[in-house]
Amino acid sequence: MEKRRVRLEINGVICGLITQESDEYMKSLADEVSEMLEEIQIASPYITREAAALTVALNYCDDARKNGQKRKQLQERVDELEVEAEVWHEERADMVQNGPNPETRARMENLERRNNALQEIAGQVDELRRRVVSLEKENRALEEQSQKASQLEPLRQELEQLREENQRLRQGVATPENESLLEELEKLAADNAALKLAAEEKDAQLQKAEQEKQSTVAAAKRAVEEAKRLVDQARAQAPTGAAGPEQSELVEPALPEEDEAGDDPQAHHRRKNPLRHDEEFEQDGFVSFFEKK
Repeated sequence: MEKRRVRLEINGVICGLITQESDEYMKSLADEVSEMLEEIQIASPYITREAAALTVALNYCDDARKNGQKRKQLQERVDELEVEAEVWHEERADMVQNGPNPETRARMENLERRNNALQEIAGQVDELRRRVVSLEKENRALEEQSQKASQLEPLRQELEQLREENQRLRQGVATPENESLLEELEKLAADNAALKLAAEEKDAQLQKAEQEKQSTVAAAKRAVEEAKRLVDQARAQAPTGAAGPEQSELVEPALPEEDEAGDDPQAHHRRKNPLRHDEEFEQDGFVSFFEKK
């Protein structure tokens, strides 16, 4: 970038600088220095402009030195982590290629494959759960529409009554009033047929959504059973001795703890029926009132 002269005003002092930076950047620096000078002059009203400028310079030098030290420490830490990462990758590659024995290496590869399979199954289960939630929402919407369709039943009954009235009118004398009533009845019949068709379509959609929900839940259950089968198979193939660090990579679901209170016979104590276990009480009639003999 070409060098040029920039004219700046800092705390009432005009100064010219030669720089390669943009005018906006240099102006922002000048404004920041002016604000700091004003803060120092407000805090110390009798300080001279030169002393205030020296104070600002010392503050900036202090910040620059501390930031430089932090940057150096961070760079040293980054270098250490890079070395540790390189050593870790080398050790891992050596462990994979030159394991203790072929059997351990094969077991590690088998566990890794099973772990990948379990992760895929877990992803499928999550997808099925999301699908079930979506189907439940659609099912609720269809149920609401079905309830709305059930509200058409009074209209259907009214239509039946109108049809009966229509039959009676057809048997009587035809009058202009009867003709208009017949037209109204025909219109109501057409509207009712359309509403009935819409209700049948909503019922069909509701049944379809319920079938999709059941199939999705069944698929989710099958996926979970497959995951359990893989875990049991991995346990069966594991050595009976102490488990090595390679087997800790396979995460298994925790089984719920049994309730210790379940074995306590007092926990299941139930009140006896006085009719069966107490001869002094008798039942009066068919209601549950008991009194002594």
